[in-house]
Amino acid sequence: MTNQTPNFYALLIGINFYFPHRLPEGNYYKNLRGCVQDINHVETYLKETFNLTPDQIIKLTATASDNPNQPQEPPELLPTYENIVAKFKELTAKAQPQDRVYIHYSGHGGRAKTIFESLKGSMGLDEALVPCDIGQPNSRYLRDLEFAKLLEEMVAKELVVTLVLDSCHSGGATREMSGDDRIRGEGFIDMTLRPTDSLVAPLQELAQNWQASTENSRNITVVNGLLPEPKGYTLIAACRDQELAYEKVFEGTERNGALTYYLLKALREYGTEIPVNNLYDRISNLVHNDFPRQTPMLIGETNRSFLGDQSVVASRNPPVMKVDITKNRVQLQMGEASGLKKGAEFDIFRFGTRNFEDSEQRIATVKVVELGASDCWAEVTQLLGFRTINHKLAEGMIEIGSPAVYLSPGLKQIRKVRVILPDPLPQISGVNVEMLPDILKAKKEQVEGHRWIEFCSEAEKDENVDYFVSLNSEAEYLILDANKEPIKNLSFLIKLDEPEAIYKLINRLVHIARYETVLDLDNEDAFDPFNGKLKVELVKSENRQLVVLNANNQVPVLEEGEESVYLIIRNESNLTLNITALILQPDLSIQQLYPEFGLSEAVQPGQQKETELQLSLPENYEEGVDVIKVFATLDGTNFQLLELPPLDQSRKGFGNQTPTNTLEELLATVVDEDSPQRNIKVVTSASKKWTTEKVEVVVKKM
Repeated sequence: MTNQTPNFYALLIGINFYFPHRLPEGNYYKNLRGCVQDINHVETYLKETFNLTPDQIIKLTATASDNPNQPQEPPELLPTYENIVAKFKELTAKAQPQDRVYIHYSGHGGRAKTIFESLKGSMGLDEALVPCDIGQPNSRYLRDLEFAKLLEEMVAKELVVTLVLDSCHSGGATREMSGDDRIRGEGFIDMTLRPTDSLVAPLQELAQNWQASTENSRNITVVNGLLPEPKGYTLIAACRDQELAYEKVFEGTERNGALTYYLLKALREYGTEIPVNNLYDRISNLVHNDFPRQTPMLIGETNRSFLGDQSVVASRNPPVMKVDITKNRVQLQMGEASGLKKGAEFDIFRFGTRNFEDSEQRIATVKVVELGASDCWAEVTQLLGFRTINHKLAEGMIEIGSPAVYLSPGLKQIRKVRVILPDPLPQISGVNVEMLPDILKAKKEQVEGHRWIEFCSEAEKDENVDYFVSLNSEAEYLILDANKEPIKNLSFLIKLDEPEAIYKLINRLVHIARYETVLDLDNEDAFDPFNGKLKVELVKSENRQLVVLNANNQVPVLEEGEESVYLIIRNESNLTLNITALILQPDLSIQQLYPEFGLSEAVQPGQQKETELQLSLPENYEEGVDVIKVFATLDGTNFQLLELPPLDQSRKGFGNQTPTNTLEELLATVVDEDSPQRNIKVVTSASKKWTTEKVEVVVKKM
């Protein structure tokens, strides 16, 4: 046991028992069997780990009893609407700025006719948490706008909030599945007329708060609309939209929610100082491996330790998803959509490793043998630190969530570079210019990410060369493209005799190679059935009309900071797609543009997402071309692996340092061949569905 943690509070809500009821059309929320157990285990963990006192833990539970009409708990401890709201407010009032707050909800998620018609319209729906007394007369849901307001008040008070929702909030739980008592959610919509007032705040205030929150997050909502995109707190939700949250017996005879079970198991094994991203890599894959229709989500403040207030930088390397001992291989969360090819090699490090230069943390080397769109299987070729026969895997050697770091290429992204020496050679004191090709080859491996490029001999044919390096009359390095034209947007040239010139040049070549690999990334399957199913438009509101700016492959010209410009992404397939947009800027940087938080946004069939753009130019640019590249995949993919800082800045901590980290695994989507924007690709095959489309915009200073 540790000493008491003074600045830590918890609100724990678990609902197994729902008062007997029947809603319109005969629907009802069935009792669950693992939610209260979840909360009891969370409470035990918090007490043992942080030595929390009773006044630091607020607990509301509803446990089934021998009486089918009554729970075991007294009314004041039940998770009714009134008690939940009161306890949220009590905790917010009690905690002080910078105090840590942990909220855990295990129970049903629901959908009901809205009470916010002025905001959502008369046919609108509210996403909600379902209190245990929802079947009682005049009972109420804790609705989306109310939940958002309660959390916003905590963030406004500068509390460090972590929220876990082990519940289902989507239409994924259909009526056909209503007999499956492992699922925490129902597929129906409750149209019962209920009280239209709120104990959280006046309805107008709630609506204004919601509008402000969603406008600030570019109209993005999460957990199927239950919350605006989280800002100021960390959210782990049990499943994605259109998926299910399951519970089952994991140990002994007691049921637990899958998310809660694997979360507590990981925290007990690795502690609370683990970066939340690394924790998520482990538990999300463990849950998904157990329940293919459940993929937890991590959204909001992710660069910090779980249950802590420490800012940490987590690894962006792809994690191990599965371990197949019988075939001596592992599944990695990167694939063809990221540019990965067969033969690529990775080093596997111990789970939780932060310093990848520490060779003692390296446990295996693997080689890619099978590709999917968003994942791959890699065979173990070497095990380190284990007594094994022929490097064969055994139980526990490689853990789910362990990071994989690229080791050697197996893909076409490697760019060939040839040196062209000018005639006459510039004369520089102390520099043997004739030896420049040999010097570059010798120094290349000392530069991080050097495997993205390969220096070739003078005998290499021009058509096989991607970049040429030469010198001008001022003895400055020139980087030329395959047509021997200068690469654009190099703000200054590197002089041959300046300090570290060779390394600066190689760094530039590596950076350009990575940038152009992402720019060129496409799916080459022209016959994929998903072609034409992803629509991407850049629109501007003019005189209350939306004008499509990129129709017929037009390249629009916009002023920096121009308002009322929107990116619209529409899913015209019959499958739910995960959407991510990157922006490639003229300073050769790449950043995730959409969603602002989280790795991707699920878009249901026939639906679209809109986000307002505020385009800006890099420093010292008067004009430039932005490329917005939209990816769609069936499985969630981490496109942050493709991010880059501006040219000549350190790439440490940015994306993938090697060309084999699955550029093609990041995608699984749908495209439109007849779309005005033809820059789209789709990969098909059993698990190879992805597509990408790009839109170019010229941005000018006002």
